[in-house]
Amino acid sequence: MNIWQKINKPAVGLSPMDGVTDYSFRQIQISIAKPDIMFTEFISAEGFIRQPKKFERNLFFKGNERPLIVQIFGYTPEAFYETILKISELDFDGIDINMGCPAKSVLEKGGGGALIENYQLSAEILEKSIKAIDKSGKKIPLSVKTRIGQKKIVTKSWVKFLSEYPLSEITIHGRLLKQGNNGPVNWEEVRKASDICHSKDIVCFGNGGIKSLSEAKELSNKYNLDGVLIGQAACGNPWFFKNKKPTKDQIIQTILDHAKLVSEFYEEKGFVTVLKHFSWYPKGFKNSKKLKIELLKTRSFSEVQRVIANFS
Repeated sequence: MNIWQKINKPAVGLSPMDGVTDYSFRQIQISIAKPDIMFTEFISAEGFIRQPKKFERNLFFKGNERPLIVQIFGYTPEAFYETILKISELDFDGIDINMGCPAKSVLEKGGGGALIENYQLSAEILEKSIKAIDKSGKKIPLSVKTRIGQKKIVTKSWVKFLSEYPLSEITIHGRLLKQGNNGPVNWEEVRKASDICHSKDIVCFGNGGIKSLSEAKELSNKYNLDGVLIGQAACGNPWFFKNKKPTKDQIIQTILDHAKLVSEFYEEKGFVTVLKHFSWYPKGFKNSKKLKIELLKTRSFSEVQRVIANFS
């Protein structure tokens, strides 16, 4: 039985987010409230086969993060094959293919959401991915994260196509690709996807615009989902999975903890990766905007400590 069958349902997981769900953030998330399942940042299949060493930190994880799924994006079937063959050795709990990313840099090359309705290329990528997993001998579950369409809704035909492959799970973002991560989420279409998935014994998660833990569970039950993934709502708010509003002191301590983790994990030049989190954490207390401005100027853990000491 693979991890998608094992997790308690309805589950609430942390969605893959490029430049956000790295090792440091996942450790912070776990220390506050562990999601039912988590994903890595996106890994470029083409980038990985050219410079695998460059992705060592992106692929690093510890046992306390399980179940953890690695997500891969790209547009070259052979690159998926080679990447999955190598990544299979790292013992992630699953491999996910990104077929929904709206980033222009990804779409221009034919990856992410550009794969929606590109049946020939998608079929080649899926077939190569399955072949790589089979060759690895690891029996790692394969999943896909996608959307209800690009410019028009194609849920039924697209999900029916995906469900013909031996996937363990499909996550459906209930927005069109042209909407990006904004605007209304069509949960009725997500339900249609779920019905198709369940008819093939494939686990189905929903995604998009969820604001609270209670809403996450309500949507799962209402639209016949095995769970949902949380993205934007968890940015700067790892307390989402605790369904509890943090105090000012808890936010400040988390900023310190996150800054320390990043400074220890990355080389000095990598400290800037935490700055986006500093733009999200401070909110809901007096002078939080002023604190954010000062934190965004920092370039080391010691500078963060000084800013916090002066603020407190």
